[in-house]
Amino acid sequence: MFLAKCGVIVSLCTLGVLILPLIAQDISVLGAVLGGLIFSNLLMLVVFYKDKAYAKQNKERVSERTLVLLSALALHCSTHLVMHFTHHKTNKVSFQLKLLLAISIQVLLSTAWFVQVYI
Repeated sequence: MFLAKCGVIVSLCTLGVLILPLIAQDISVLGAVLGGLIFSNLLMLVVFYKDKAYAKQNKERVSERTLVLLSALALHCSTHLVMHFTHHKTNKVSFQLKLLLAISIQVLLSTAWFVQVYI
């Protein structure tokens, strides 16, 4: 659970680093980015629910790689909330470590982009 809380904090910081500069530039760009985030987070929610249903029915599952990539596309905004509400992958430490690694990479890339553009 500690890893999930760390992931939420880090992903929200990353989101701030990416979104705040867009507010100053153009509101339409901000709208497009937020629309994309909403879509990608909803897609991630659907895929997590389907994977949970497949797990209960012993069907072929969605790969962890796909779940991590979808989470990265959604900027990890709601990943941990989805995991909590679906009770899916919450006890699997290896998956949480993969998510934390993906979040860390995303933070580093976001910070490098922010520094290059604004400093």
